[in-house]
Amino acid sequence: MNNKKIAAMTIAAAMAASLLGANAVYAAGETITIAAGAGWVKDIDKELAAKYEEESGNTIEWQVSPDDQYENVLGSKLAVGEGADIFYTRSGITMNKYQPDKYMMDLSDQEWVSHYVDWAKEGTSYDGKVLQFQTWSVDGWGILYNKDIFEEAGITEVPTNFETFKDACEKVKAIGKTPIYESGAAQWHLGVWLSGMTTQTEADTPGFYAGLNDNSQTLAGQDGLAKALDQMVELNDAGYFGDDFMANTWEDAPGKMASGDYAMCVTYTTFPAEVEAINPEMTVDKFGMFPLPLNDNTTFGVSAGGIGRCVNKDTKVADAVYDYLNFLARPENLTAYYEARLDLGPCSLNDIPGNVPAAYEDVMSRSSVSGLSAEDGILYWDNTQVGNLMQGMFVAGSTGADVLQGIDDLRQPSFG
Repeated sequence: MNNKKIAAMTIAAAMAASLLGANAVYAAGETITIAAGAGWVKDIDKELAAKYEEESGNTIEWQVSPDDQYENVLGSKLAVGEGADIFYTRSGITMNKYQPDKYMMDLSDQEWVSHYVDWAKEGTSYDGKVLQFQTWSVDGWGILYNKDIFEEAGITEVPTNFETFKDACEKVKAIGKTPIYESGAAQWHLGVWLSGMTTQTEADTPGFYAGLNDNSQTLAGQDGLAKALDQMVELNDAGYFGDDFMANTWEDAPGKMASGDYAMCVTYTTFPAEVEAINPEMTVDKFGMFPLPLNDNTTFGVSAGGIGRCVNKDTKVADAVYDYLNFLARPENLTAYYEARLDLGPCSLNDIPGNVPAAYEDVMSRSSVSGLSAEDGILYWDNTQVGNLMQGMFVAGSTGADVLQGIDDLRQPSFG
């Protein structure tokens, strides 16, 4: 090939790259490795990956680990320089576990970042840099209630504080139904209660999270949180969780709510769709939601967006990775993604609405303010460990204050 032809091809390639954008793939045939927990990779993820492979000529190689092993596997592989090109982590404060400065590519200059809604940009940022491509959704855990059961029990107003909540529970119990389905066997689910309640403390005393995250603050001594925990024991002692709630599993929750035997459940806003899938007569419009009313709370604790994709700083195929993320960010692909992921709510990018459940709108309208729950706002928080401590309140007689001190003790070694 003569020099003129080579020069012409070089100019043409440069023009094409300019037209496609700075993040275009310059050569096909690259392999992009992606590490994730098994439960985080859905059929639609694989379908879109296959579509991208056909279009680009690049290959997506999934490195999937069991959910309960994924964090350890990811940390180990990053430490020895064998991390995948893209790796999934929770958004929010959890990113800090994986040394963002060392292992995560700054994605701030990517075009799709300009389409992020506020909560998505906040949840994917660290030290002023966007470090994740996030297509999950903001959500939170509140009290889901069955409107028909409330009406049957004569509950005319949705609870707004702990006293009205107890009153509603008593009325439900009086008609022979169980007020609350609580998954006591799932330690992490017990932890969700407290994780949502810390939003109230942060709202009342701004900087509370920051103090916990720089280890200048403790959970011990937070009287409102201790009171909220003690009130959970009060609910159980009154029979509002039913008989032997510690044997209840989270996997049974959709079926139990679909049965019509339980009035309420602590869950996320897209949960009614799962109930309707089991019992078509139990349609999503039969449910409402309000904030966790312990300690007279009116705040709604939300996530930082769920699960996001980080790009490994050491990737050798950065251009291909950027191109793949741009592909996923296209409106038609986002639409297909959210249509398949009915378990997700609002879209993280403003090109499409995603799915906004009625329960989300309901709980937001009843909340004084929303903010990050502990799981996504407090460093070294683990709902399972927290729930394990909370189980002690029901089986060993420990107090809310004991639980808070126990969490502090568990977090302390992580600060080194």
